Amino acid sequence: MSHKVLFIDPIGGLSGDMFLGAFLDMGLPPEFLRTGLEKVGLRRFFELRVTTVTRHQIAARKIEFPGREEALTDPAPRTLAAVKDFLAAAKLPPAIQNFSLQVFTHLARAEARVHGVSIEKVHFHEVGDYDTLADIVGTALALEWLQPEYLSLKAIPLGSGEVDCAHGRLPVPVPAVMALLEDLPVYAGGIEAELVTPTGAAIIKTLVEMLAPVAGMVCKLGRSGYGAGRRDHSQKPNLLRLASGMVAAPAAPAAALKNDSFSLETLITLEAAIDDMTPEKIACLKERLRADGALEVADRPLFMKKGRLGNNLLVLLKPEAEEKIIERIFTESTTLGIRRSVGERYFLEREISVQPTSFGEIRCKIAYDKSGRPLNLKLEHDDLVRLAEKHSLPITRLEQLILAELVIPANDQTHWFLRSVAE
Repeated sequence: MSHKVLFIDPIGGLSGDMFLGAFLDMGLPPEFLRTGLEKVGLRRFFELRVTTVTRHQIAARKIEFPGREEALTDPAPRTLAAVKDFLAAAKLPPAIQNFSLQVFTHLARAEARVHGVSIEKVHFHEVGDYDTLADIVGTALALEWLQPEYLSLKAIPLGSGEVDCAHGRLPVPVPAVMALLEDLPVYAGGIEAELVTPTGAAIIKTLVEMLAPVAGMVCKLGRSGYGAGRRDHSQKPNLLRLASGMVAAPAAPAAALKNDSFSLETLITLEAAIDDMTPEKIACLKERLRADGALEVADRPLFMKKGRLGNNLLVLLKPEAEEKIIERIFTESTTLGIRRSVGERYFLEREISVQPTSFGEIRCKIAYDKSGRPLNLKLEHDDLVRLAEKHSLPITRLEQLILAELVIPANDQTHWFLRSVAE
């Protein structure tokens, strides 16, 4: 089965409009973008202007959003709560709304950290206009069009110098960008200019959290596209290059680590930090996630900011259950973000077998290796409870008696089989 890869090469920087331009150059239909922005009501605040420009003799798409009068009389939302209300009122599809809100959440967290205030008190300045909303929602629409699952990211050029902003003259990269780019690959770009905007940094941070890394996989490269920034630097083109690709499957583990006795499968792990839900609601969510197809659901205590006790929710699942489980977590928990990782696990084949005993029939879960050798047997707990009540026996003692009836050990102490099968 093939999976879509998004390649990101920030040749000369990152910004929201550069992302949109590159997606359009890749093949994103302009009408798809216009229609999507119209649905959320953004088009009444600005025009959408797409032109082709050249940067160092490379053709690229450039996006501009000339404002309309409505943008002056009806200002854009300036707080995270206001942005959340705006997006909710727009009735966006869940994937587009969640991505857009996560980008703004990253922006608010970075600003809160820089200014030493709570996230609720952050007031968006440079990133609080309708063109920023259009950049972010437009990028979400582009991702919905492309449907990538994996990400390949080249190092990000930082730029240098100083820039004027709402907080005065600040060094480049500005503090919020520095906070957003933590743990991401960067390098000194050698250009005295702001190469990465807060919007661009927040988009890339959200993409890194949302998509699995493609390192170690052989990919088939697809179409590429270039998005132009507002400047034209002499040292290198002010461009963002995006490309699509296809990968057949996650890379297999190294041969030295393989164990041919056991089956191997690729699974997805989702994690979410939750600090404002009651234990009863989390327990209900866990049961519904299991009903949705999750293989394992667990949570562990977590100390959050200001000493609040929260929970770290962990869900193990197969790829085909991912969309349903992500929607469940976002709609039935209070988390604003889900961490995703792709990995592999060895597992035992298993079956449920009903076995006769002197105490009555009981269900057993039997696990086998790839050769069919039984390695584990577990008696069904509900059946044990029923039979223990029927015979007035302690459940642990009953378990021991039933296992003694069912299991015949082999001479080598590493093998066993069921008495019913042996007879």
